[in-house]
Amino acid sequence: MRVPSIGLTLEERRIVREGYALAERMLAGYQDPPGLFETIGGWVMQLGSKAMAPHLTRD
Repeated sequence: MRVPSIGLTLEERRIVREGYALAERMLAGYQDPPGLFETIGGWVMQLGSKAMAPHLTRD
């Protein structure tokens, strides 16, 4: 009596391998967008530098 295979066929394994390779190429240069705290921190830094600018140029 033959036991049925529970694994993927050769063609299915090739399709999965090609899918992984495609996804890797598509995501090669991807960088997550900044989160909430990074965005707020950037705003605070910009506001702080604008607020300090008049004090730095006074002679």
